Amino acid sequence: KPFLNGNLTINDVVARVFSNKVYISRAIGQCTGRNFCQYVNYHRVMFAMECFRNNTDLKISELWQLCGFNTIVSFNMAFRLFMDENPSEWCRKEKIRLSKKKKTIPARTMPIEINSRFPGFFLTKSLYKCRI
Repeated sequence: KPFLNGNLTINDVVARVFSNKVYISRAIGQCTGRNFCQYVNYHRVMFAMECFRNNTDLKISELWQLCGFNTIVSFNMAFRLFMDENPSEWCRKEKIRLSKKKKTIPARTMPIEINSRFPGFFLTKSLYKCRI
């Protein structure tokens, strides 16, 4: 994940893929509608969201450093650009959403095999299903 490098530049990408700056910049622009910095920051923000979902105890001050941003200000600006809310608001809402999701998941989520003589048949919500 090269976007985690806080010093990543388009020249680093150009050198790595053996291309030129204009081609890479134009390709990113045409494919994503973003410039190089926006493209990298988008992936950093998505990574920050993934990290938070995996560990809701992470603080904003830890998140921005994990994701390759050089300052908390640039993290806040990029996050707001892509998510239309600041990181602390999103984290608070996501923590609530994840806690509700955990409460609604039944204790037994795996299907139960009902007969060892007929492997592949499982009981799920009182229905017999055959594993394909």
